[in-house]
Amino acid sequence: MKRFILSLFLLLCLGGMLRAQDPSAVKLQTLDGKTVTPASWVDGKTPYVVSFWFVTCKYCLEEMDAVSELFEEWNETVPFRFVAVNTDDARSLARAKAMAAGRGWDSFQFAFDTNRAYVRAMNVVSMPHVFLFDKNGKLVYTHVGYAPGDEELLFKELKKLK
Repeated sequence: MKRFILSLFLLLCLGGMLRAQDPSAVKLQTLDGKTVTPASWVDGKTPYVVSFWFVTCKYCLEEMDAVSELFEEWNETVPFRFVAVNTDDARSLARAKAMAAGRGWDSFQFAFDTNRAYVRAMNVVSMPHVFLFDKNGKLVYTHVGYAPGDEELLFKELKKLK
């Protein structure tokens, strides 16, 4: 019996490892329908922020509005890119794309994770969830949730990468 339980445990662990996906290789869709991977965001020149959001997340929208208002000013101090990864399913994709195009978030890049593969690969449990990567793609900061003023914490971390 012990041997059976141990074998079952090892099989489950191995199965979990095989299913784990490299976050940089996940395929996402852009606003114009092209396929990208997070690896394509690494350019060796500028840091980038990845922010996970969905259309009915009040705090996600507040955060992205706040960053959008400050983006140009921040970008003068520390050039960076902001990638907004939408996590709505395929049924809400049109609404998410319309929202992305219509809220004045023109400075952002958008990616759509309709099957939530990137969400799983990055272990995102709650949103909004922000990740800051340096110019080489190394994760340097993460933040979950949003309250007014949290965007200043992000900017403080961005300035450290200058």
